[in-house]
Amino acid sequence: MNGKTRRTPLRLIRDDSHAVFTLPAGGQALSRGDDLTCPNCERQFARRSHRKGIWEFLCSFLLIYPYRCQLCAHRFLATPRMAARKPRREFERLHVRFPASFRSAYLDQTITGEGTVTTLSIRGCSLTSPQPPGKGNLLKLHIRYSEQEAPIEVDVAVVRSSANGQLGVEFLGLQPDEEERLRRLLEHLLYSRFH
Repeated sequence: MNGKTRRTPLRLIRDDSHAVFTLPAGGQALSRGDDLTCPNCERQFARRSHRKGIWEFLCSFLLIYPYRCQLCAHRFLATPRMAARKPRREFERLHVRFPASFRSAYLDQTITGEGTVTTLSIRGCSLTSPQPPGKGNLLKLHIRYSEQEAPIEVDVAVVRSSANGQLGVEFLGLQPDEEERLRRLLEHLLYSRFH
């Protein structure tokens, strides 16, 4: 095709609107606190989530709780094999130190900057920067996690909080191949924590 690479359409990230009920397989022990096997990607990095709606509230009386996979973001109901800690965030943010750059076109002003990603999840990150953009800015973000690999490109991210050089950033849109690279990176970080 004339030597040009074809980019796939931008994939917007969205929450699952329904929960799938599953129970852990008999005899399966939990080795990582509240981690369960995700029924979608079959990886063992699910984390207890907040209850949504009356159905999930009623299920909790039967010790059935909502969980969210940290890698594929699938949400499901399950019964834990041991007591789970109460979640603070739906997605666990892993502590990292990756250099990053960002660009924003906001109200006819182009803002560019450099920073350091300090925490990372499948849906967002924390970023420190000496020139932080304000809350509500839309960013294009490049996260450099390796000298040998190209940076992960987040096409659309929004600044949810900004104070004292610290940014809370939510990922809104990634190309499917970039989301897969991010998922593999998080999987590597999660596995290295326990091995």
